[in-house]
Amino acid sequence: MKRYLTTAILSIAAVAAAFAQDSQPAQAAATIDRQHITATAGDRAAYKALADRFAAGHKMQPQEVADLYYGSALQPGFKADRNYPEITRSYVAGDYATTLSQVWNALSADPTNLYLLFTGYGAARSLGNKEAAGLLQNRLLQICDVIFSSGKGVSQDSPYIVVRPGDIDEFLIKYIQPTSLIGRAKIGNVDAARVNIDGVPDDVILYFKQF
Repeated sequence: MKRYLTTAILSIAAVAAAFAQDSQPAQAAATIDRQHITATAGDRAAYKALADRFAAGHKMQPQEVADLYYGSALQPGFKADRNYPEITRSYVAGDYATTLSQVWNALSADPTNLYLLFTGYGAARSLGNKEAAGLLQNRLLQICDVIFSSGKGVSQDSPYIVVRPGDIDEFLIKYIQPTSLIGRAKIGNVDAARVNIDGVPDDVILYFKQF
């Protein structure tokens, strides 16, 4: 069993590394310390400074990204189930210029939302806007890297930690990139997804928990 888990973890890491091939080398993992994150989130000036640096495209330390991402759940007005149907309509219609404009506007109030970041990245790539695509990729990779380091993922005792239910699908499908999603289930307060991952002979169950 231990060998199987190790193989799964290494394979998942390889997939994530392939997606992040244009990013800088990985840094030390962040610590998901609720007390520390709560303190940072409660300091409005400090939290805004993190958000401003992130929006400007700075490469931040993993702990700073963790404080920003998980701290977003503690900000006034945060809604874990917030969605953006108007952005989805624009993107599905192929109106990528409108999509990108809508994404930038939404990110000003919801800067760590993976749906916004991935959708904006897709729109920018479709438009051939390398500058916007690079900026959005930089931001989404930093968040996904922190989620990836938040737990081992293959154990209920060490799930990946996200702040929105929607972030599970965004992270799983677009960052981990399994070859297939076999099924989903809720186990207590943990979400489980059974997937096939390239290079792993058996199905893998990945676990997620909301912060």
